[in-house]
Amino acid sequence: MQRTKRRRSLTYFAFILPAMLFFVSFFIFPFLKSLWLSFTDAYGYNPDVHLIGLKNYQEALSNPSFKNALWITLKYTLFVTVLANLAALGLAFLLDGNVHFKKLFRAIFFLPNLMSLIIVSFVWVFLYGGVYQSFAELLQIPEALQISWLGNEHMALISMGITAVWQCAGYYMLIYIAGLQSVPHELIEAAQIDGASSWNIVRKIKLPLLAPVIFMNTILLVTACLKTFDIPMAMTSGGPAGATTTIALQIYNTGFRANRTGYATAQSVILFLIICAITAVLSIFQNRKGAKDT
Repeated sequence: MQRTKRRRSLTYFAFILPAMLFFVSFFIFPFLKSLWLSFTDAYGYNPDVHLIGLKNYQEALSNPSFKNALWITLKYTLFVTVLANLAALGLAFLLDGNVHFKKLFRAIFFLPNLMSLIIVSFVWVFLYGGVYQSFAELLQIPEALQISWLGNEHMALISMGITAVWQCAGYYMLIYIAGLQSVPHELIEAAQIDGASSWNIVRKIKLPLLAPVIFMNTILLVTACLKTFDIPMAMTSGGPAGATTTIALQIYNTGFRANRTGYATAQSVILFLIICAITAVLSIFQNRKGAKDT
């Protein structure tokens, strides 16, 4: 019996070992190396590295550019998370009902998610520039009233957010549709027999049962938005006047343009801790809400 158990344990370990080696090699080791670099004065490919303690973290937390990038990222995250959730939820309710060609529409709305973010960004740069300019001239809109979507400091971040929502809403729509299809039909039929309106069914049955799905989508959106790099890099390169410089873009500029590897790594560790903290807060809130409901 003991030999059999040992053989089974060795067999299980043999199957798990490749995945463990992959995880340690490409996740754990790079993370620990990055953590170590954040406490050094590493500069580009210079092999001469010295430990400097928490100086990189102190500089990052006192740097106005880093604080501004953090504030911009938080605003962008809030805008995209709210708008994408609303758009995805609205599309899910529309395409979950008795709609002709709903499978086709689902596929159409999901297609942007299959496109590269760089390509999506270039398409929207063209739309905000050439296409909008052509429409403005066609409608004879005075230049004073025309919107500079990517050239205005106040509009550039909103323009980026609209692009991100267009690209990702279809993906989250499918998740919401899956959640709606898991709602028991008996509950809906019972509510209809009792004379409940469609709005009341949505508000009192479907939305409460979708709460875990809404929470999951919110977590996915928040983590994705906090790490966003492709869209600001391709659309504005952080401009105008740094109005769209997100934390990820700030880290890129610090690490690859200024070659301050240690300082950039410290910034990335701070971003990692922020993501963990926000995720933990949202999880605690969801758990407490679930406990109250039960």
